[in-house]
Amino acid sequence: GTLRRAVEELVAENILVRYQGRGTFVRKLDQERFLFQFFKLANRSGKFEYPSVRLVSFECAAATHDEAKALGLSGNARVFRIENVLSLNGLATVHDRISIDAQLFDGLTREQLELRSGTIYELYQCDFGITVAGADERLRAENADSRSAGLLGLEAGTTVMRIERVAYTVENLPCEWRISMVDTRQVEY
Repeated sequence: GTLRRAVEELVAENILVRYQGRGTFVRKLDQERFLFQFFKLANRSGKFEYPSVRLVSFECAAATHDEAKALGLSGNARVFRIENVLSLNGLATVHDRISIDAQLFDGLTREQLELRSGTIYELYQCDFGITVAGADERLRAENADSRSAGLLGLEAGTTVMRIERVAYTVENLPCEWRISMVDTRQVEY
């Protein structure tokens, strides 16, 4: 009974999908699910739009204390750091700083990030078998640093929305730490 209720909950949360006569499977993280579950920025009329993404930087380096803490890493762990700018209606709106465990995503390349046809969570799932099932987010107003301000076409110190997210796998393990700086002049959360 407990297992049945747990499966029902995962189906209701769009993590699992049932196919009559075939079984129950982990749902693919397609654009619709990404917009429904993880991308919560809409224009002022409430319409959600899939953002265009530009990769700004990609590197592999030793994890900082904050990265290791957020991702549950220890020792001499290495992370991939990814910087993206997401645009909505042609306007740079979000500056993402993403950190992921380099061992978990072993072999990730800049080309994979640049040439992917879907969301980064689709890439995680299709190329690495890592399904993002949920995330914890913390939001606050913050002054944009010079890097974020420059990428978003703002003056340094302009107030933006800061979203800190830790994404979790189906096994409830942290797989991504992301800090997003959002220009909210045209969008709301």
